[in-house]
Amino acid sequence: MSQTRTRPGPPVVLLVGGTDPSGGAGLAADLKAVAAAGAHGEIAVTAVTFQNSGSVEGWEPVQPGSLSRQIGAVLADGLPGAVKSGMLGGTGAVGELATFLQGPLAGRPYVLDPVLVAGSGDSLHEGGMPGLVRDVLVPLSAVCTPNLDEAEALTGRPVRDRAAMERAAAGIASMGAGAVLVKGGHLAGEPADFLLEGGEGLWFEGRRTYPGKLHGTGCTLASGIAARLASGCSTAGAVAGSLHYLRQAAGSWFERAGGALLGHFPAAGPAGAGDPSAFYSMPRFCSRCGMPLSGAPSSGHLSCRSCGFIHYRNPLPAVTVAAVEGGRVLLVERACSPGKGMHCLPGGFLELGETAVECASRELFEETGLSASSMVLAGVETDLTEYGGIMLAVMRASGLSGTPVPGDDASAVGWFPLDSIPELAFGAHARIIESLRVREA
Repeated sequence: MSQTRTRPGPPVVLLVGGTDPSGGAGLAADLKAVAAAGAHGEIAVTAVTFQNSGSVEGWEPVQPGSLSRQIGAVLADGLPGAVKSGMLGGTGAVGELATFLQGPLAGRPYVLDPVLVAGSGDSLHEGGMPGLVRDVLVPLSAVCTPNLDEAEALTGRPVRDRAAMERAAAGIASMGAGAVLVKGGHLAGEPADFLLEGGEGLWFEGRRTYPGKLHGTGCTLASGIAARLASGCSTAGAVAGSLHYLRQAAGSWFERAGGALLGHFPAAGPAGAGDPSAFYSMPRFCSRCGMPLSGAPSSGHLSCRSCGFIHYRNPLPAVTVAAVEGGRVLLVERACSPGKGMHCLPGGFLELGETAVECASRELFEETGLSASSMVLAGVETDLTEYGGIMLAVMRASGLSGTPVPGDDASAVGWFPLDSIPELAFGAHARIIESLRVREA
């Protein structure tokens, strides 16, 4: 039975390759890079490897026909926006993949990362694989992304400098690839990558962030390109965007016993030991270059060690409603973090185009079901909470009407004597009520 999909979701990338127990390369890296680009990755396993961050002990191809069954199963969910292949291992996988690329996947951007040798120097293929890749898969690829060793295997010529990279790209393009990105991470000196598309060449200059080999860079780069092609980027745009992400991940490298891995993601959630469910939490990475931010959240701002950008915490504009009648003040119990289960004055953040009076009236009604005939600015307060820096317009409400009913982010609403106030969620609210107590005395 067909079903109408109301939420089609992000772009989808089919990732074909081998496993990596270390989590740093292969399909593990593919999935991380695709997710970081805002796409969804689905996988088809070609081989199981026995490796860590520094060496490969061995590998085994999947059974003949297994790759076809995996791809067929995920295609039943719908066609992906792009395809990326890495380690193929057994020669039979080439024919199985090619059948789909020429059939139901025809016309979908295909990124071929011709993985033949691991970064450690260990072989990841059966004999005859370079020729099959060159003759069968290169002509089907939208982008082919060999490193220097793989470019040598495909062209049969040494590739150790920039001039040789340009010649290798032209040679692989003549084999039928739509575009060729020869990766120069193994160049002497600073790395550089050369893209050839439609006869036009483009160099991407890089810089080394780790003195040795980083595990999983090739997988990460090619998968990032595939994700961006699935999102509608041009080839050059996809390469540039993926290289930018790779630089971020490389800048966050960390060491294991065998070698170094990429830091694919900054930690999710707020910085520091704050409430991770709080809205407007402190960011974890730089909005300019994407590197992790550093500094103490209590200082009010964080800084980026990579580009020098300082993330200042501008005060967020908000209102709070002080309604006092007969020595009692109106409070709500919070239904969400921060301060879930604690009490506070009604209020919230200003929406675009709102005045303080309009915001206070809206928040009062949404949280308590009550309306006020008058809203008057009674003062201004500031606070530093899980939301960040807050600047509060304190609105004195009078002439309340209606039936109190909790709503929005309030779980209860009630009147409390000014001399018997429960613990409050926000320090600024405690100061406001103390001021009200003095005025009413």
